[in-house]
Amino acid sequence: MFAANHYVPILRWKRGERFALAKLARDARSAITPLVELTPKMFEAPAKGRCQGLKPEPSDVLFQTSKGLLKDWGNSPVFVDFWHVDGKLPASIAKKHPLEYMAAEARGMRLALIPVTALGRSPEHQKAVLQVAALDGRGVCIRVTPEDILRDHFSAQLKNLLKELNSKKDQVDLILDYQVFDGDKPLPRKLLDRIPHLEEWRTLTLASGAFPKDLQEYEPGVQRIDRNDWLTWLRLLDQRPSTRKPSFADYTIQYGRYVEPPDNCNPSASIRYTLPEQWLVMRGEGIMNKKGPGREQWPANAMLLCERPEFYGSTFSSGDRYIYRVSNGDENHGSPETWIRAGINHHMTLVARQIGELGVP
Repeated sequence: MFAANHYVPILRWKRGERFALAKLARDARSAITPLVELTPKMFEAPAKGRCQGLKPEPSDVLFQTSKGLLKDWGNSPVFVDFWHVDGKLPASIAKKHPLEYMAAEARGMRLALIPVTALGRSPEHQKAVLQVAALDGRGVCIRVTPEDILRDHFSAQLKNLLKELNSKKDQVDLILDYQVFDGDKPLPRKLLDRIPHLEEWRTLTLASGAFPKDLQEYEPGVQRIDRNDWLTWLRLLDQRPSTRKPSFADYTIQYGRYVEPPDNCNPSASIRYTLPEQWLVMRGEGIMNKKGPGREQWPANAMLLCERPEFYGSTFSSGDRYIYRVSNGDENHGSPETWIRAGINHHMTLVARQIGELGVP
């Protein structure tokens, strides 16, 4: 399906991520296969005053998610993972497992959904993945962690999962997922050497997220954070000159482990901006701080960013255009959602073009 010259951004399916994906330029879209994670928040009560506070029907959420994926991504392949909602939804919707239900909706829309699973998922989930793969014929995606690979019986467990899914290795997109980057964990090259028949998997991807959980440890002002997920992947390419090279996946400018922000939190008015080897963070203070500058920090930080030599210019991506327009007074100050959208759109554009410029086969 794709080789090492490809990018797999891992996105929680929220409005900011959706808009960031939808606004990608054509060249970036062609180099990307997103992995979308459904989250419990999607299935919680709607905003006050709508539907009298009743929770939305899971069937409607899954239908709207399929519809949104088609609108924002089109008919290109997309990995969809129910990991965070497995066991939190009704056991069946219209007599189908939730994954099967969504896949049926997606099938009617000609959405190229590829189900995602992993070792240790529930039997019901594995059965649903089997059914979806059998009906759609697009194979499956399997995420394995360093902890999985280091177990004594990893090869046997992986073999048993393939048998359970009635899948062959050339029908499987295999992702080695560190989730949160950790320099103390075994190096990827050592873990890859423990994966059986490395050359036979349909695709092979290394995933990691190096962006911190939050920015609380950073003082207001200009901060730099190393993109250790990207730098580790680059080193791996050099270390494996004659063996299979994995494609690159990351969690964009988000934390690699799914954590919902607490209710009524006080987010900082910060801009997360990806550079070739670092993130440039224009760190603001909490927007709800008493007697603080509030949301007006965003236009001020946008102006400072646009004046810096690292700024890629307003034509680089939709996210860069938004930053420039806010700095120029053509947009209002925005919100945490619009700034995450701009940052993710810029990040995905940059990473896709970085990989393309490497000339990796």
